[in-house]
Amino acid sequence: MAIVYRRIETHEDYRAVEDLQAQVWGSDVRDIVPLHLLLTAGKNGGVTLGAFDTDLTPPDDLVGFVFGFVGLTAEGQVKHCSHMLGVLPHYRDRGIGEELKRRQREYVLAQGITLMTWTFDPLQSRNARLNIRKLGAVCHTYARNLYGTMSDRLNAGVPSDRFEVEWHLASHYVERRLARAEPAPSLVALIAQGVSVLNEAPPGAAADTPASVCRTPSGDCVLIRFPTDIQTVKHMRPNEALTWRMQVRELCEAAFAGGYTVVDVLSEGACSYYLLRRHWSIV
Repeated sequence: MAIVYRRIETHEDYRAVEDLQAQVWGSDVRDIVPLHLLLTAGKNGGVTLGAFDTDLTPPDDLVGFVFGFVGLTAEGQVKHCSHMLGVLPHYRDRGIGEELKRRQREYVLAQGITLMTWTFDPLQSRNARLNIRKLGAVCHTYARNLYGTMSDRLNAGVPSDRFEVEWHLASHYVERRLARAEPAPSLVALIAQGVSVLNEAPPGAAADTPASVCRTPSGDCVLIRFPTDIQTVKHMRPNEALTWRMQVRELCEAAFAGGYTVVDVLSEGACSYYLLRRHWSIV
């Protein structure tokens, strides 16, 4: 199997992107970004990139895509808004999503744009590891129930809260992450250094149980725990999934208001951890 990457430009390719959205998210037609919008964005500074399996024939050869368009920050800076990234389930964990983002970065930098933003569910640890750990995006913005009630397979059952991340495309920080020049910090080492987990599991409870008592963010660094597999929690213990949503919301909003930024993600078995640094700035 060989994966090739190229721009989506033909009507047939755009139709394949529509179909892929339904496969990845289990969405109904109301939630799918349609051909006419994908095409119009592409003709006006945006881009849709596809990943194609050369062992398959069109339109079934499209196995992943990324889509974004040009926008503005609140201060009027031009940026690229990356709206969707999707890879078929049996093609995940092969680096396809990361490669799509790398190629999207190259395309946007060639336009002279140095900032990209997008949103993702902070309870989705796979997305967190890609966006924060591998790509070097950072977050200090939390949006409550951004899309309202959602009914697709991945989002149903909890409010559609989102992190809005910033990817500083031309920064040395991002270049080091993409080059794998910064190994993931050790959870044990961080705790030994006095970094607090704001929402530790109750004594005797399963590791991915929400905290019964949470700490207030303080110090230079803090950790916020969340389940590594929220989909299993939603399926097996739906009330806990909602508790997780509200707990992570409360802690992140308090931390962001206190000047913290999410700069890394650690995973330890059933739990993952956001690492937040206070008064952090891009270098």
